Amino acid sequence: KFPLLYTNCLFICMNPSHHERVLLARKYFQTKGYRVHSGLQFGCELVLYADDPDRVHSDFCVHVVSDARVNWMTIQTLARSMAILHKQLIIFDIKPTPSENKNTFAVANEDSERILHYEVSELAIASGHAPFRHKRQTTVKVGGQVKKQKF
Repeated sequence: KFPLLYTNCLFICMNPSHHERVLLARKYFQTKGYRVHSGLQFGCELVLYADDPDRVHSDFCVHVVSDARVNWMTIQTLARSMAILHKQLIIFDIKPTPSENKNTFAVANEDSERILHYEVSELAIASGHAPFRHKRQTTVKVGGQVKKQKF
C-alpha cells in the first residue's frame, strides 16, 4: 500500500502526457525511499539512488514508457549500455485506474477533494550488474607490492 501523495501540480489527470508520467514516476520512487535524479546523462528519464548521491552510485536507470508503447530499438540500446554503466534498467509504465487495489498509487490535489489512482507496472531488465552487491576487498602482499584482492 502506498501513502497518499498531495500535490498542487496540474499533472493529475486521466490521460497523463509523457512529462506527467515522468513526474508521477519520480513521486512513486520517492515514496519507495529512493533519491531520484535526472537520468539524462545515462540516456533514460530517471536514476535512483539508495542513499546520498555523494556517498553511493546509482544502481537503477528508469525508462518511462507512454501508453505501453515500447520502442524496442530504444530498449535494446538502453539494455546494452546498462552493463557498461553498472546499472539495472527499469521499464516503468503508469496508467489511470478507476479503483484502488494493491498495485495502485494514489495522488491527490491539495486544492480539491479528488483522488486519482494509477496502476504501476515495473519491469527490470537484468544486466551484468547486481545492485546492492558490494564486494569485500582485502589487501594481499605479492612480492614487494600490496594489491587489492576482491572476493
